[in-house]
Parts: sequence; C-alpha cells; structure tokens
Amino acid sequence: MVMFAPLDMHGEKRSDLHRAARLSMLHERVVKRFDKVDHSADAVETAADAFVEATHRLTVMPDPFRPARKSQMTAGWTLGL
Repeated sequence: MVMFAPLDMHGEKRSDLHRAARLSMLHERVVKRFDKVDHSADAVETAADAFVEATHRLTVMPDPFRPARKSQMTAGWTLGL
C-alpha cells in the first residue's frame, strides 16, 4: 500500500486567510448596518420632535362662522388623540 502526501500543503494558511477575509467582510456589513440604524434613529428623533411640537401647539382653532369668543383650550392641551 502506497501513501500519498496531500496535494495541498498550505491548506491551513489558506483557511486562515479565508477566515480573516470573511471576518473583514462581516465587519464591514455590521458597520454599514450600524450606520443605517443610526440614520433611522435620527429620522425617528426628528419625527418625534415634530410630533411633540405639533401636539403642544393650540390644537383647536376657533370656527370662523361663530362669534368670536375666548377659546376654552389653552396651548399644550390636546383632544386626547
């Protein structure tokens, strides 16, 4: 019975390089995803600020067809929506 040496003597080096390249690609994907999440979080904060600003303004406008009288609502009150 004749034993043959493996054809590829550098398989371990190649697998280490492959793992390093794969780790680098995964790292780039994670960083890119974090950037997207950060951008989305900024958009949510901006929308929340706009929502708070809109709900803290006077929410009921006087009807132009009714006689002018003092509104019962004050700034900061909402209709419970």
